[in-house]
Amino acid sequence: MNKASSKQSGLSLLELLIALAVLAIFITPMLSGLFSSSIIAMGNSTEKTLANFVAQNHFAELQIEDDWPSVGTQQGTVEYANREWKWERQVVATEVESMRRITLSIEYGAQGIFTMTGFIGKNSGGKGGERR
Repeated sequence: MNKASSKQSGLSLLELLIALAVLAIFITPMLSGLFSSSIIAMGNSTEKTLANFVAQNHFAELQIEDDWPSVGTQQGTVEYANREWKWERQVVATEVESMRRITLSIEYGAQGIFTMTGFIGKNSGGKGGERR
């Protein structure tokens, strides 16, 4: 048999190492970008969940208050989860005199706004309301 005439098939160890190094160079930035975007998404999800809790608490407070919410727009802040949340409440009269529609917007994160809409009914006793 003649060794000089045989051809090499497959990759040498050096070629395989070079291919793996090139692959690692391109995959590393992609994985770090994927990881950082998932961290940001998880943070936004937490903020939105907390904003939802703030809105639900606001509606619960409206239900137990003695004063009937007046029609118009009001703004304020509330402390929840060791931070201050800005809210804006828009109260609109409905066709039913004993019912008001309330749209509550809570600011969260850098530019996020969580909005919740509900209805408050006036009790016949004149105290508080009931969310429906």
